[in-house]
Amino acid sequence: MNLNELLKRLVWQENELYNLHKLGETFATFERPELVEVFRLIAEEELRHRKTLEDMLSGKTLEGTAVIDYLDSLALEPMLGDVRAEPKSLEELVLEALIREKHAYELYMKLASILDGSLGQIFKMMAGEELKHAYRLKLLYEGL
Repeated sequence: MNLNELLKRLVWQENELYNLHKLGETFATFERPELVEVFRLIAEEELRHRKTLEDMLSGKTLEGTAVIDYLDSLALEPMLGDVRAEPKSLEELVLEALIREKHAYELYMKLASILDGSLGQIFKMMAGEELKHAYRLKLLYEGL
């Protein structure tokens, strides 16, 4: 895996998370209207993550950084192996999203530990948001 492949895969994964949360918004509209806003807010943050990663890809931001030395080990991260989710219920969706948010958190924390300065801070911030998403989803799941 090279750097462009890594970033393209991360963009794809963030897009998948966005789509999953938008589907959650749709499920919630019919099953649990009080949860629509939760899914909408999380989807917006995933969209912002995707945009950040797309900017890194187009600006070649990670070239020449320490990430290059870790590409082989990053290819083994669970987030990079996630495939398209096809939940059939709100409960399945929340469980799938929870797993994916955890995978994203772990990978972004790894990237934050590899990178210095502002790039490390960006991944740390994104990891923190993924952790918040997972916490919200856990509470939501417990309430289903």
